[in-house]
Amino acid sequence: MSIAVAAPRTGRAHRTVLAALLLTTAALLIVAEADTRRAEAQLARAVVAALTPGRAVASGSIVYFGIGTPEVTGLSITTLCSTTVLVVPLVLVAVAVLGVTRARSPRVGLGLIVGVAIAVTSNMIRFGSAAWAYSEYGRDGFDLVHRYLGSLFVIAGFIAAILLVLRIALRESPRRAIPDATLRRRGRARAEDAPRTTRRGRSTASSTARSAAPATDPPADLAAPLRRDRHRTGTRPGRKDRR
Repeated sequence: MSIAVAAPRTGRAHRTVLAALLLTTAALLIVAEADTRRAEAQLARAVVAALTPGRAVASGSIVYFGIGTPEVTGLSITTLCSTTVLVVPLVLVAVAVLGVTRARSPRVGLGLIVGVAIAVTSNMIRFGSAAWAYSEYGRDGFDLVHRYLGSLFVIAGFIAAILLVLRIALRESPRRAIPDATLRRRGRARAEDAPRTTRRGRSTASSTARSAAPATDPPADLAAPLRRDRHRTGTRPGRKDRR
């Protein structure tokens, strides 16, 4: 009994520690938001360099592209455009799943990793497409992509990230389906054996009844010749033999 009681307590303690770590991570992301934007600029530089002419470098939270061309432009990553505003809500969703549901901690962590990867990728695509639109169509192209098309793309990616976090975290493990399948197979086997046992019982009972039944008189068709012979001779059968 002591083991059965201690196991749930250990599981709850593990989930509580994991939820506390996730909350701490979310708080650190908010506090160190400036450092996060600088790291994000280094990541966005590679995407911008692949989509725009010339070279691209990152300095602080600004990505300069078009180096080596007549026009050099800087793309500044602000707080509202940072991936932090996407990652922190995903972390809070994972904490809520741990606190409200019985989802397994590894699955919650896997779902959070996938969701964060989608959010970061969506934001990087927005940065790269905005820089490309500026290099090809000027300020008008940049405003169209950055304010409208890019924002809608990031919102769609954020919604997809949340749905994936919930789907992966709340999905049941395949191991739980094995006992149910085993029970169903056992139930079918018992259902198949039940009629056989019944038929055997009936056949045994019927044979016992037949063996226990008393002997009856011979059929009427066998007794008829004896009666006719007694009527013609007036003697009983077998008297001639005794003479």
